[in-house]
Amino acid sequence: MTQSLCGKDKIQKNNLLGKNISLQKDIPQDIKQLKIKIMNNIILPLISRQWSQLYENRFFLDGIKIKLDYYYKLYKLEDLLLYKNIIYAFELMLNEHFQLSELEKQIYKTNEFTSIVYKTAMIKLKPEYELYDTILGKPKREKNQSYNDSTILYIQHLLAKENMTFQKIKEQVLLQCT
Repeated sequence: MTQSLCGKDKIQKNNLLGKNISLQKDIPQDIKQLKIKIMNNIILPLISRQWSQLYENRFFLDGIKIKLDYYYKLYKLEDLLLYKNIIYAFELMLNEHFQLSELEKQIYKTNEFTSIVYKTAMIKLKPEYELYDTILGKPKREKNQSYNDSTILYIQHLLAKENMTFQKIKEQVLLQCT
């Protein structure tokens, strides 16, 4: 199937079989609209951290899940399962965020004085430094300690290997350091 100049998909009849030989599948319009709804109501507001809009859109989740189940049974498209898992993860994240915001209201609620709380995104180190901190502990600045460069390079080397797990890296780093 190819795109014509008018923008419509047409079967290319110049092949010997006269059949669609591309791997592109025709996706029904209902599924396209559902995917657009998920993108507009869930994924894009989540990326832009519009929590109030996400909280308002939570009422549509049950209807979206029902449609995803129905369309999966009807068309057997694997990406619909992916969207269903995204919805499930989104529900868990939204519940956790709501609980956290309620807890913050309880903790920071004061009548005696004004307080300002500014939330920032979590600062993450490079993976090799995160692993170093987790396995060996953070170097203490007050004791003039710093990261061991050879250990950092060794952790980078281990991260580049295939099939490495945290446990394997931990064992190797502890063996090297002792």
